[in-house]
Amino acid sequence: MTLRPGAVPPLVPDGLLRSALDAYDLPGPLEILFLRRGFNDHYELTAAQAGTRPSLKYILRVYLVDKPYLRGTADIEDELRALVILAGQGVPVSAPLPRRDGAVMGTLTADGFSRPVALFTYAAGEEIRGEALEDGAARHLGQAVARMHAVADAQGLGARRYTLDETMLVDRPVAALRAVLGQDAPGLEAYGERLKAELRKLPRTPGVFGFIHGDLHTGNFRMLGDRCTLFDFDHGGQGWRAYDLAALRMSLPDQSWAALLEGYRSVRPFTAPEEAALPLLVRARQLWDPGDFLAMRATGAWGSAPLSELGQAQVLEQVLALLQPPPA
Repeated sequence: MTLRPGAVPPLVPDGLLRSALDAYDLPGPLEILFLRRGFNDHYELTAAQAGTRPSLKYILRVYLVDKPYLRGTADIEDELRALVILAGQGVPVSAPLPRRDGAVMGTLTADGFSRPVALFTYAAGEEIRGEALEDGAARHLGQAVARMHAVADAQGLGARRYTLDETMLVDRPVAALRAVLGQDAPGLEAYGERLKAELRKLPRTPGVFGFIHGDLHTGNFRMLGDRCTLFDFDHGGQGWRAYDLAALRMSLPDQSWAALLEGYRSVRPFTAPEEAALPLLVRARQLWDPGDFLAMRATGAWGSAPLSELGQAQVLEQVLALLQPPPA
């Protein structure tokens, strides 16, 4: 196994990974590159093919089991089941591949835990890092997100997953932030209460509310030309469809956003009230993001060292910016 430059050394031995991969029909030999430990451990696999045929790539995910938003392997199974259905319906997602026994999830024992394992199709292309998307690419991205939402409704996907409501988007982040910030940011709880009051006013009717990606920032899709592939549905659950679009709105310039919204609306409705809710959902996501990071950090999955003074100062700066009143 090799490491991507800057990657933290993995805790799963190479031999254990290769043993788990024996359950799949893969060409060989396999090269394994450890990419990162985030909310799960990710490995890039490269499989050589005979003759002059190009090598094949896959992504292996070894799940961390102590994430605060998941209740157990049933949630992971529901995620994988949803991805199989989405891919089968033509939604461009990185989907789990079946093992020889037909299952899409295996397990291995590492770090003292039985950890779920899944092998995914590779999302080829480039990550978009804040730059503008060509109109065609932005429209395709909007269409892909809309198709994902439409298929989720038609197939009843993610019914067992958690709900990204005011408890998950506000209460848990506020608690995680307060545990780290102590008495700093004294207006944090009051801000959270105002957000919750506004979120409770949003409708939760079918179509407007249902299975969503839950973390649809620009790092969780790849563009190959004007074609996109969505991946990393680990945070997926029941939520406002506008929340997925709010995450994209935060990182796309106006022209790309307009093309994306046009593409979305060419597949399914996105109503004026939903669009009007985007600024609220952006604020909720801005609170959720550091809170989610700190809640995960508190599990010890990333080590037991306390947050550095610089890291704490950065979190405080992020929160204080949220608490500032909007410009007149």
